[in-house]
Amino acid sequence: MNNSLTKILWITLFSCLLLPFPSCKEKSEKQILKSAKGQELKLPYSHIALTAQLIGPAVEEEDWFNWCVSPIMGKDKKVHVFSSRWPKADGMEGWSEKDAEIAHFVADRPEGPFRYVCSVLHSEMLSDPSTMAAPHNPRLEYVDGKYVLLYICQNPSKPGQMRIGMMTADDLNGPWSFAGNDNGIMLDPSTDPSHWTHNAFIGVCNPAFLKIKNKYYIYFSCITQPHAKASHSYGYAVAEKLEGPYTLCDAPITDNIAYIEDAQAFSTDGKYYLLTTDNFGKNTGIFGNLILWESKDGLQFKLKDAQIAMGTLFDYWGTENEQKELLKTPNLFIRSTSGKMERPAILQVNGKPAYLYAVGDVNLEGGSVSKSYVFKIEWNDGK
Repeated sequence: MNNSLTKILWITLFSCLLLPFPSCKEKSEKQILKSAKGQELKLPYSHIALTAQLIGPAVEEEDWFNWCVSPIMGKDKKVHVFSSRWPKADGMEGWSEKDAEIAHFVADRPEGPFRYVCSVLHSEMLSDPSTMAAPHNPRLEYVDGKYVLLYICQNPSKPGQMRIGMMTADDLNGPWSFAGNDNGIMLDPSTDPSHWTHNAFIGVCNPAFLKIKNKYYIYFSCITQPHAKASHSYGYAVAEKLEGPYTLCDAPITDNIAYIEDAQAFSTDGKYYLLTTDNFGKNTGIFGNLILWESKDGLQFKLKDAQIAMGTLFDYWGTENEQKELLKTPNLFIRSTSGKMERPAILQVNGKPAYLYAVGDVNLEGGSVSKSYVFKIEWNDGK
């Protein structure tokens, strides 16, 4: 190589080194979701949030509101979903009324289509109508060779208060039996005035479940002021046996600064996770985003270890103009113009999170009832 050419190459290389590299801020601005435009993120995005692909509706019925979707891969290699539902004629508030039920749906693939199988639990099946009504919010798990269905129900003797119950079955098609010694009821708020759940405004709600080191944990949300910094935090109850009795933890286990709910608990790669909503965006910085909490022991979940799990429906669907046109649809089901998602749930395939299901606060197809949606997700060791 002659001296002139060598000189040119060195000058070129030196010039390249002088060019400014993109800052972390510039990089992150290229990797934000639409809902974060002009907002300040308080948590980093997860790989899931930035790579999720909306497939379409999961459970949808023209004459029913569907909510609280919980998927599981059955022994038959089909995907089974338990969903809360109530008749369209009852309106959105029908979730807490007499016609509310938990129903079973099934599909040959995670993407659907899902078809109705049967009603699994409705008010008439609850043993004491004065203290149990309107089953809702199913969480479906497979534990110790049994299928476990957690649910909430209203306590009519204490208006607005909710309780957590459990049913078990050897097969997803039943028969299902109420667990424990109290007609299925596993959790109520503490009767001890010094306990953080005492006189909780809505009782105990939004159950999730994990088995950790041969102990059984039911996670629950609770409106906790003045016992905690946030109005709606998570705790757990622990038992030596699946069917209890369960003992409430002494304090909240999440350090959220504002309202969260709807947790699903799962474990993979030796770590434990909670997937929750961030209802008003105070924890993530973005209204209606979801939070992925990570823990080494499943007993404490800190915001410093959390990420944004997902954005809103509109982060994965449509242009801004298409969204505006959708919101003009007559009789459209809509709870939030942000398109936020609720009741999220991960479906694991071969031990890894592979799909995410959630209910939309807007019907993307222009219908007048709620429905759930399914996303294909990429798991990158929780990153």
